[in-house]
Amino acid sequence: QFGTADKVTADDARKRVTEFMNLLQLPPGYSWGFGQAFDDDARAQNTMLINMLLALACIYIVMAALFESVLAPSAIITGIFFSFIGVFWFFLITGTTVSFMAMIGMLVLMGVVVNNGIVLIDHVHQLREQGLTRERALIQGSRDRLRPILMTAGSTILAMIPLAVGQTTIGGDGPPYFPMARAVICGLAFATVVSLVVLPTIYVSLEDVGHWGRRAFRRAVGRTLSSSGVPVEVGALPSK
Repeated sequence: QFGTADKVTADDARKRVTEFMNLLQLPPGYSWGFGQAFDDDARAQNTMLINMLLALACIYIVMAALFESVLAPSAIITGIFFSFIGVFWFFLITGTTVSFMAMIGMLVLMGVVVNNGIVLIDHVHQLREQGLTRERALIQGSRDRLRPILMTAGSTILAMIPLAVGQTTIGGDGPPYFPMARAVICGLAFATVVSLVVLPTIYVSLEDVGHWGRRAFRRAVGRTLSSSGVPVEVGALPSK
């Protein structure tokens, strides 16, 4: 039974085999390939990538409908991208291959990360409706939701540690579980820091951009109406 050397991933082995086989001069009519198993893995990863994009779109649509705005979903959805950055950095440091099981972990990670962002931003909206300013609501909301977010992230990470350090496989001889567990652990840990530190900043920046866009639109409409000879009053245009 053949296998790869220590610390040599399947992608590295495939690259080396490809470089070696490209140097060979095969007789006319002959070709080479990695076999059905490699093709199945590639198709499975492409399908999982499409599923992740569909899940991302569904999450955004649902949040936009519930918040009745695109500001909060746009801010919350950034936590998913930051969690993926944490996954790739951790995989790079530990030498873990981004396999089909790792993509399943990233798919699971999307739901958990979004929940943390919803808990924080929804509470900020409630505080603003009570009369607090935006900055004060963000500070108070982060303090109030610090413990729930840390409890959610901590319990999930601790539950995944046995799978992350073990070699348990599906059915005894299938792919191992540890890439999925490592993706959830490192992505959730990185996204938790982002939710508490970076997410409020992104929320403020997106809201400022929205206010600037509405002011620019009102000025453009006002100039257009004035140039056409239509009288425009200051309060005639909506403020939001």
